[in-house]
Amino acid sequence: MACSADIHDNTAEVRDNTVNIKDARVEFTTSIDRQNVQSGQAVPFTVVAQDVFLIEPSQVPPPDRAMVAGHFRFYFDSTESEPILITAQTNVMVTVPAGATPGDHKVICRVHKHDGTPTTATFELSVKVTAKVI
Repeated sequence: MACSADIHDNTAEVRDNTVNIKDARVEFTTSIDRQNVQSGQAVPFTVVAQDVFLIEPSQVPPPDRAMVAGHFRFYFDSTESEPILITAQTNVMVTVPAGATPGDHKVICRVHKHDGTPTTATFELSVKVTAKVI
């Protein structure tokens, strides 16, 4: 929670400093048919996160937000693989890897601290990759 006020041309800002990135939560949705996804397809996702100050990894967070600053990393099938997207944006296009085989898979979003350290905040959606019709 944040608020600001103009008190006789002086600006005051109050922030909720009780937020703890250890309590972060994330979930995401898509508007496409998740049972009919093709390899190489860009899939739109809308992400909602709580208890994290979203900032791109290449940017420097404000000092009062540094401890709760973070971003998203998207993975295909496993968080042990390389991320397929790293961003702080909440409306994203995630591309299914070109080599994805037909069948059941999952897209995973995990919140990472600004320094890249993973948190326990993860969410996943199942997708079914279908064969391309040529």
